[in-house]
Amino acid sequence: MAFLDTVNTITRKTIVPGLVDQVFKSGPTMAYIKRNCLAKYQGGPSWQENFIYDMMNVSAYQPGDTFDFTQHQIFTGGTVTPRYYNVPVPALIEKVKLELAGPEAVVNYIDTLMQAAALTMSAKLAIDIFRHGQTGTNTGTRTSYINGLAEALNDGDVASAGNVIASGPFTEHYDTYLTLTRNDANIGTALNSAITSTQGFVNGYVNGPISYPLLEQAYNSCVFGTESPDLLVTTNKGMSSIKMAFHAQQRYEGTSADFGFQGIKFNGATIFQDRYAPGSDVVSAPEANKLGRGTSGSAELSDGETLWILNTKYLRFYVATDPLFSFGFTGFLPAQDNSLVVGHYKFAGNFTVQAPRYMRVLWGIS
Repeated sequence: MAFLDTVNTITRKTIVPGLVDQVFKSGPTMAYIKRNCLAKYQGGPSWQENFIYDMMNVSAYQPGDTFDFTQHQIFTGGTVTPRYYNVPVPALIEKVKLELAGPEAVVNYIDTLMQAAALTMSAKLAIDIFRHGQTGTNTGTRTSYINGLAEALNDGDVASAGNVIASGPFTEHYDTYLTLTRNDANIGTALNSAITSTQGFVNGYVNGPISYPLLEQAYNSCVFGTESPDLLVTTNKGMSSIKMAFHAQQRYEGTSADFGFQGIKFNGATIFQDRYAPGSDVVSAPEANKLGRGTSGSAELSDGETLWILNTKYLRFYVATDPLFSFGFTGFLPAQDNSLVVGHYKFAGNFTVQAPRYMRVLWGIS
């Protein structure tokens, strides 16, 4: 039996209102994509994104010459399937209705649970946006997850995006993307991102410090006519390295993005630091277990920092138009033969990169 002393008997405890988030890390990449790259998933088992991969016949000629009328297949499409995410929200009905309700409750228990569910879902998607949604050779089966940047920004041959497993780094590459085989005899290299120096000025695997010339060349390897990257994402350590590399150039300036994150300007693009981007920082075991992010020495943790050079015009974050599956809540339902009730916070959709050749990733930055 608890025996209260004088102080606890006659003095009321003051609880400071509000809860401080000590877990989640707000990610600018997901925030930017939600704000600028949303697309509608209106139902059905799949949808298709099309692209041109070849050109028609063209020749110089003299009057009277014959022409080659061979008809070529010059466009095709990749199939996208919906991926589903769920956050269960359990509670005891006695807590919801009585013990944590009424004028004595300092915070709204239900609102707090819903905020935590939304932040958990956002954190999971913020991590998965950098990963893959395939059956990986070394990183396991992830066909229930969204198709992230790791598989999109690849060439089918070179392992990239800083994958690390027990046997060593850089062991994962992605032969297919959106049901299409990269380097197919018909498609050629249309789905390939710049990975090696022959494709894009500099190697994707930096294996050393970042420098201003290296970053300049990597950026320009993604410039095609009027197409140029507008968003660069790196880790916190990566941002520090970039700032030190820029210091002698005096060519960066602070910006306050309209969705609340600080960045620096480079060639008209904005560079953001994102704690959910793959890098060398070790994450805690609870975060790794619950959110599926690799810990030190496990799958998909870079042996250095990563830098993602993106043209957001060609990013699509599909969200279901159904209210329940567009970050909706089922409401609390009885779960079993006791007073536990459970609600479900849900998402259905996917993420795609329509033009991988306009983007790339650098990894192994020290």
